[in-house]
Amino acid sequence: MPNPIIHAAAALAFLLCAVTAHAAATTTYAGAWFEIDAPVEFTVRPSLPSASADGFDSAFFTSPDGAVEFYIHAPQWGGDATDIAIDPATESLSDEKVVTDGPVTRRWFTISANDGSYSRSYLTTTDTRGPTERTVGIRYRSIEDLQANNAAYTAFRDSLRQFAD
Repeated sequence: MPNPIIHAAAALAFLLCAVTAHAAATTTYAGAWFEIDAPVEFTVRPSLPSASADGFDSAFFTSPDGAVEFYIHAPQWGGDATDIAIDPATESLSDEKVVTDGPVTRRWFTISANDGSYSRSYLTTTDTRGPTERTVGIRYRSIEDLQANNAAYTAFRDSLRQFAD
């Protein structure tokens, strides 16, 4: 007669191996005031130099096929993410939502190409207690590309470690 404890342990071991086998490999990128884990196969492009330390306050991470691009802006205290500003000649703000909960304000917004070739969705979080500000986002060619990369993007977003002096 089969032992249910052995079967349960074997099933658990199989699931753990399956999850481990499908976990995306990441590499840690160190900005001037943050660290973040990005998929190892993505290409990093540092963007805005830090005004208060060596390194960069923002960076883009592009997938090998160019289907998606992750973004992080996490300066020491705050600052404008000018490298993701809307280009009014080719882009429009297509969606925006702002929620304030005490000292924390979250702004979700999406910028879309006027020709429909891509969209960029961001979350800016501002905390007046620091004061700190950070923006994280993803550029995608289609909803299918967004959905296919959602798990990697969520892991990227959730891995942010922001520092202060």
